[in-house]
Order: sequence, then structure tokens, then C-alpha cells
Amino acid sequence: MFGSIVGAGFASGKEVWFYFAQFGWVCFPLIILAGVLLFVLGYYFLEFGKRNGIESVQQLNAKMFGKLGIVGEIIFIFSNIILLSAMLAGAGSLFDIVLSQDFYRYASVFTAIIAVLISWMGFDRMVKVNLLVVPAMVGIIVIAFVYCIFNADGFTVPVVDGGERIISSIFFCILYVCSNLYFAGFIFARLGRNYSKKTNFYGSLIGAIFMVVCLLGMVVSIYLNPYSSMSDMPLVYIASSASHIFGIITLIVVWIGIATTAVSLVYTIAIWLEKYFNSFKIASILVAIVCLIISGMGFGAIVSYFYPVLGVFGIIFMIRMVTLERKFQLKRRKNIEKT
Repeated sequence: MFGSIVGAGFASGKEVWFYFAQFGWVCFPLIILAGVLLFVLGYYFLEFGKRNGIESVQQLNAKMFGKLGIVGEIIFIFSNIILLSAMLAGAGSLFDIVLSQDFYRYASVFTAIIAVLISWMGFDRMVKVNLLVVPAMVGIIVIAFVYCIFNADGFTVPVVDGGERIISSIFFCILYVCSNLYFAGFIFARLGRNYSKKTNFYGSLIGAIFMVVCLLGMVVSIYLNPYSSMSDMPLVYIASSASHIFGIITLIVVWIGIATTAVSLVYTIAIWLEKYFNSFKIASILVAIVCLIISGMGFGAIVSYFYPVLGVFGIIFMIRMVTLERKFQLKRRKNIEKT
């Protein structure tokens, strides 16, 4: 779960600033709220996939929206294309910050190739590759946090002015959770069908705890190093400021986070396109090419312009999923009472 959600935005610190840190002190209780929402909604998604035996994007959207499933499919695939483009652009920005601008395009193309090749390995192996992210990402965040604690000049928290700003921060928190679950929804649904209800419950809980710990650590690190907030990738900026070697290590770990999310996205989109091209491999290659073209907009531009819109799609998707799951639970409860 954690590996499927972590991507260029989270791993670099850009999402952390955009959705939480920019709002000042209020972000701390909102991070806890985000963890609770991730736990509950993630568990719902795993169980939804288990109950319906979800195997494809088409099946997921048909269960969610019925006759309007094709509309849901198109919006879902468009959203995943935008996110994959952000992952590829993020890979370019990452190498640009740590190494030099010469690596920008090569990094994006290299990441696209790796994502396509790993997606060909199949779903089960793809999920195992995601497991690399958790220990590596947590380790980097801990090191960056410790570095900031011992080397920061002070703790600078943005000022929150007025109730409107607080309302905006709550909305952004909900956007963050819903958009992440929206993008990883198919992976979650397919993952959930392989495990018991108990395993899905604890998987959601542990995934949410990891997310909360990482978010808190990254927010505090950004506040201890306020200049990092002006970078496209605050965590990478902090690591590079510490030392060139730590910057390189962080580059590798963040790139793994980007690549694993890119793999999930390539797989999701290509599975949907496979029925039109009769070949998963051809579909995955076409997906990579299209997203490489879109990634030319740049990582910062894609996050700023598209992420809030995609977050709204995510909220609608989550409301629909929770409504269906609650209807199922009530129906099952009534049947139990009758018997």
C-alpha cells in the first residue's frame, strides 16, 4: 500500500509542502486526520476488491458506476496518464537538482523504460518490487530529520491567517488522501482479493502509520530548513545541502519511489488499453511515449495545475466507493437479522 502511493511528489517532499506544510501549525492535526482517512478508505478499497474479485480497470469502474462505467474509465485513465507524466517529469527534476541539467531527459526516458519492463513481469512481482520503497524511504526521512535537528538555525512555521485558510487546509488534506487512493485504487482492489479480512485490516493500519510518520518527519524537516520549500524537491534539497554523498543516496531512494509508482501506473493504464491493441507490451510502450511527451511541461507545473483537479475526481470516486460499501454492509446486516 505504502509503496503504491509513494511517488515523485511524496518522495521529494513537494506534495508534503503543497498539501500540508504550507498551512503552518494546523498541518499537524491534519496529518493525523489524513492517516485515519487512509486507514479507513484503504481498508474499504481492499475489501471492495476482495468482495468483487476485481481484476481489471473496466471491472472496477463497472462495479462503481454501472452504465456510466465507461465515463469513469476515461476519467480514471486520464488521471493516471497525468500522474505518470508527473512521475517521469519528477525523475528528470530529481537528477537535475542533484547532478546536472544534462541528465534531465535521460532520467525521464530511463525511468519510463524501467517502468515498462517491470510491468511486463506481472502483478505479483510488481507488488514485490514496491516493497523496496518502505525501508529505504523511511531511512532517508529519518536521516534528513536528524540532520535538520542538529544543523538547523531555527524552526520556521508559516503563519495561518483566518478561518478561510484553515478551511482550505482541511480541503487540501482530504484532496491528498482521496487523490492518492484514487490513483492507487485499482492496485488496492486487486491486492485486497488475495488476502483475508484480518490481513487487509492490519495492512491498511500499518500503511497509514507509515504514512503519518513519514509526513510528520518531512514537515518538521522542511520547517527546520525553510529554504527547502522554494525547491521543486524539498527533501532532495535538504539531503544535497547535508553532503553530496547523502544527496546521491537520497536521489537513488527517491528515484526508487518514483519508479515503483510509475510501474503501478503503467500497469494500470496498459491493462485498460490492452483490449484495444491486443497486446499488453505494445500498450505499455505507447503509454510511456505519450507520458514522456506530456512530462515536458515540467514537474512543478503538472503538480500545481493538475493535482487539485485530479484530487476532486478522487473525492467523487471515494464517496461513491464508500456509499457502495456501506450499502453492502447494511444489506448483509439485514440478511443476518432475518436469519
